[in-house]
Amino acid sequence: MKIFPLFCVSAFSFLLLACSSTKSAQQVMAEDRAYMYKEAYKAYIDAENKYLNLLFNIERLPEEEELWIMKREQMRELEQLKASMLQARGELDESLQDWEKYLAELQKETAAAAATKRAHFRDPNDARTSPGQLLPGEFESKLR
Repeated sequence: MKIFPLFCVSAFSFLLLACSSTKSAQQVMAEDRAYMYKEAYKAYIDAENKYLNLLFNIERLPEEEELWIMKREQMRELEQLKASMLQARGELDESLQDWEKYLAELQKETAAAAATKRAHFRDPNDARTSPGQLLPGEFESKLR
């Protein structure tokens, strides 16, 4: 149970590193959010371990009032850490979606550029996308 989130974060980190050497703003944001989630998860696990230790101590010494007070405080801390961890996960998901949108747009732009390079027009007018469109270099020739 504890290994799965760490595996997901490490697999995601590997994916981020493997994608490119120059990082886009969306990729940097996704990496930052992944780091924030990883740290929030670690803090939650540490607090959970303290809480379990405290429960063990209460089981051994149920008459200790101080342990019960510490239990309530630890439970509040766990709830706060859980909320921050869930918020960090939501932000991570949003940043991943933004990055995926960016990559899709980049792929479309690359495909469009490649399509115009591959297009072999027999008639120069075939390159026009609308009837009144000027082709590159056509404006200067009409001025002369």
